[in-house]
Amino acid sequence: MGQLPDQQTRKKKASNSATIFVSVSLASAVWLVAGIVVLGHVAQSPSSCNGTFSCLTLDGWGTYLSGVFAPLAFFWLVATVWIQSRELAQQREELALTRKEFEHNREVMKAQSDYVGAQTDIVVRDQADHELLMLLRLFRTWAMRALRKVELFSENRKDKSEFTREMPDDPVDFIVALTSRLSLPIFQVTMFEDNGEYLNLFKHLNSETMNELADHLDRIIAMKPRVSPSNAALIDHVKSTVSTQDIRQVAQKLPSMMDDLSNLFVPNEKAT
Repeated sequence: MGQLPDQQTRKKKASNSATIFVSVSLASAVWLVAGIVVLGHVAQSPSSCNGTFSCLTLDGWGTYLSGVFAPLAFFWLVATVWIQSRELAQQREELALTRKEFEHNREVMKAQSDYVGAQTDIVVRDQADHELLMLLRLFRTWAMRALRKVELFSENRKDKSEFTREMPDDPVDFIVALTSRLSLPIFQVTMFEDNGEYLNLFKHLNSETMNELADHLDRIIAMKPRVSPSNAALIDHVKSTVSTQDIRQVAQKLPSMMDDLSNLFVPNEKAT
């Protein structure tokens, strides 16, 4: 596998620093050899000396040594500053690369977080859709039992209710059909006081049943923020077709179950 560009750059700069170090070392060695071999002969003080360092006084030795090693110190100072400046530049580039890596990692982590959040939302919405489907099934079971109209003592015990007869088995189709059938009668009863024709459609029901119908629809409508967009559209359709507030207004116009029970005991009181 190939090396990354930043790794290649680091190796190249490390080799350049080594080259500078070796070059200065070689120059220092050459300078020392020149100082010992050549400058030693030139630095003879008395004319009677034959090219050795024995004729140099202490003052001459000091001058000679300072003349030899002062340039070396300057060479190494320049080399050190040069190497350090290159290392600082390399560190700045490494910091920039590290910052870019952090930014890239932050973007990757954000993308992963968004992905996990999206997957979590999907799971939550799937669970909510299952809950809504269960509510719709329970609602269909309840409505087919509570809203039907059957004559108990008739040979033909078919459902004669305008709301529940010949209804689809699918719970989604059922609630759409039921709210559609309820829409016009509820509108007529709530908007017009003297409208016995449509109020008669509810005569086989009582106020408790209508209030329970409104409660069922309220529970279904309350699921809207949690479900998928398709089911949210279904709930919007149900909510726009019939209002639970209007259903409760119709309930106020119907007799209560307690009234029916009290009427059953009235003849017994008169008989006593």
